[in-house]
Amino acid sequence: MSEKRTLSVGLIGCGTMGGSHATQLVTLPEVRLAVACDLDITRAEAVATQAATKGQAVRVTTDVATVLADPSIDGVIVATPNFTHKDVVLAALAAGKDVFCEKPMALTLADCDVMIARAHELGRKLMVGQVLRLITVFATVRRLVSEGTVGKPFAVRILRCARRGADGPWAATWRSKRANTGGLLHEVNVHEFDFMRSIFGEVAEVTAMAANFTRPEYDYEDHVVVTLRFRNGGLGVLESSVATVIGATEGLVTGDRGSIFYDWARNHVSYRLVDGTEVEVPVERDAGRSVQSELSSFAKWVLHDEAPVVTSEDGRRAVQLAEAAYESIATGRTVHLH
Repeated sequence: MSEKRTLSVGLIGCGTMGGSHATQLVTLPEVRLAVACDLDITRAEAVATQAATKGQAVRVTTDVATVLADPSIDGVIVATPNFTHKDVVLAALAAGKDVFCEKPMALTLADCDVMIARAHELGRKLMVGQVLRLITVFATVRRLVSEGTVGKPFAVRILRCARRGADGPWAATWRSKRANTGGLLHEVNVHEFDFMRSIFGEVAEVTAMAANFTRPEYDYEDHVVVTLRFRNGGLGVLESSVATVIGATEGLVTGDRGSIFYDWARNHVSYRLVDGTEVEVPVERDAGRSVQSELSSFAKWVLHDEAPVVTSEDGRRAVQLAEAAYESIATGRTVHLH
């Protein structure tokens, strides 16, 4: 039997991230975007219109069951609101589909475990879209660390603040409820948790504080500070906000030979060594290549069993850290992980 060379994909959820996935799916020779599904048919139609400019005919529907019942669909991309991920993924797995699920994988660690167990039980592949580690700025930082540029890393500090009043996708009303998003850490910072894990490994302790200062329409925090102690002894600090007036997306990774600084907004990475050496590292604009990379990896995993660039366990660990941070916020205590 000849090896299947093209993955037929259904896109479930055509909002902000779904649209981003659609843009990249139609560029991949190993993928055919067959159907776009969204409760708002105009969003699905927008995806189909865009795909048509690339010569791909994409069907549209508002019915997830129709997508999952189609035997010609090999895999699905789940880019629906956070609170729906578990149910949509489980339904897709039960229908015999391999699944790429947007982050956060789910709203609870227990749900992540159910999803992973079900995928193993059914012999299906489940990948999670923890894309930040692949974005060119962050990939450059990871490469510098792995090459030993700053020696053994022992600390990381990340500041991610969205400028108040420039909400973009945050204007969506469903994002105002914790029951829908999981909270700021699930909605945004599972990305940073994954990035830090990709450098430092597993986390031993989580301590966090949070408050809502400026967003009365939200029933969860708009500003949060999380500290991590990694199993290797390293320390991490994450400050995340949708309340600041000046936005920021920057970080500092420090090792025993130097420090790496990045500013995502300026597409900037530089490092300084203890001997005084200072280097600004050229970084190409990402321009969607990170999303393209994760989707290509998913397709190659399904088609050729090539190891994925991000695993479901990575998605699970990111949710575990968010959940631990919220436990710390609620109890005022440090949470110890095993």
